[in-house]
Amino acid sequence: MSTQARHICYFFDYGSLSIYSLGSAIAYSAYVFPDEWLSSTFHRCYVPIAVFNTVLSTGLSCFSRFPELEQPRFSKVLRTLAFAYPYLFDSIPLFYRLYLCAENSYAEGAIPIHIQHMVFAFLTCFIFTTHLPERLAPGHFDYIGHSHQVFHICGIAGTYFQMEAIMMDMASRNDRLRASFCLPTVSQTVGLIGICLVINLVIIGAFSKALYSTPESSKREKTT
Repeated sequence: MSTQARHICYFFDYGSLSIYSLGSAIAYSAYVFPDEWLSSTFHRCYVPIAVFNTVLSTGLSCFSRFPELEQPRFSKVLRTLAFAYPYLFDSIPLFYRLYLCAENSYAEGAIPIHIQHMVFAFLTCFIFTTHLPERLAPGHFDYIGHSHQVFHICGIAGTYFQMEAIMMDMASRNDRLRASFCLPTVSQTVGLIGICLVINLVIIGAFSKALYSTPESSKREKTT
């Protein structure tokens, strides 16, 4: 696989992750938001901001591939920020619910599962940024136990617990939420995801074109 093709595959990977963050925000807006925030200004702006974050995440993560050789640490910081920021923003309503549960010494049914999801999300980010365990014993985890494998496993486990928690919230809070605000329509869910998908494809196309028009990239390709 050529260097350019490898970068483009990562572009699509990053675009998919940013769409996942938007899907999380839509689900959180419908079923996870605390009762006190329903129909608030923040609630009304939450999904539109998540749409902006999706576009920003794709653009920033794709851009992070370009300085990878010359500035690997800067590239890694950009890529981590591109995905950490949307996750933290999406989780604001969940963080507030956790705060209320801790302050009032009670736990809703889905809260423990949300916490499990957050633990695995933290592990995913931690392992991705630290490159553990292979940095402690170089060469011993090249095939089994490499951080890239482990953080994907943690990501899958985190997604599983996230879906379980959302479905539990949907079942337990559905009647209460319906009485407080109108659930999102198809255009506000599938429609938004479709629009962001098209925008992501445009961004990926633009960065892919830039790969082949960058002299440094062509030179590196000839020398490999």
